[in-house]
Amino acid sequence: MHKVLIIEDDEKTALALCLRLKAHGYATWMASDGISGLNKATRCKPDVIILDIALPAGNGLDLAEHLRRMPETRAIPVIFSTASQDPQLRKKVIERGAVGLLWKPYDPDTLVSVVKHALAGPPRRLPGASAHADKAHVEGGKPGVKKILIVEDDQKVAMALAVRMKAAGFEPFIANDALSGVRSAMRTQPDAVVLDISLPAGDGFTVAERIQANMPAPMPIIFLTASKRTDLRQRARDLGAVAFFEKPYEAEGLLAAVRHATG
Repeated sequence: MHKVLIIEDDEKTALALCLRLKAHGYATWMASDGISGLNKATRCKPDVIILDIALPAGNGLDLAEHLRRMPETRAIPVIFSTASQDPQLRKKVIERGAVGLLWKPYDPDTLVSVVKHALAGPPRRLPGASAHADKAHVEGGKPGVKKILIVEDDQKVAMALAVRMKAAGFEPFIANDALSGVRSAMRTQPDAVVLDISLPAGDGFTVAERIQANMPAPMPIIFLTASKRTDLRQRARDLGAVAFFEKPYEAEGLLAAVRHATG
């Protein structure tokens, strides 16, 4: 039985698609945002993905780019759907190797037909799409060296942290948004995560939840924030944080927390 993952934030639309596809003999999964979509795509290994372009926690175009970079999902055919009238969208989805683009409101039978064609053989890209596939980019680490994932959207801050971590004998990895943070955590299996709470494409708490849900053991997470909200510290504790720093923080204090978390 072929599996279809529907990544759509409109619950009624997603449920209607599920019912239609199940009636045609497909198994279906649903996700309502970019991060849960990425998580289900890697766990369920669907045969095709129906992906809405406008999503909470990251748009569908960014998610498609992440999926193409991951060895375990890069070959999955993606059918985009959108309510936007942006004439540039077709070019954008072609660049991401889409096999279909449906404009809402679309005819459900047309969508089922597109799904059937996508599953009929090797992924058929939209006309104009490049036929070659990107090389898989697999992140790793040096044997015996503790790996630290830094999820921070300020590139200067992230690079400064990475330099300090490397000088202290760690192997740092950097992600600049929520989606790539989850993806990098799943690839690198870090020994600890330094995680900013405010991120593009989803907040740090959501990233922490996804990481913890996909790790064989609880992941030490150190949260960073520029916010002065008093409730953030408690929420970080609830997610198993080993440390919590308000910006600007003492770099030596952060490094000491990393050493303690990985010791």
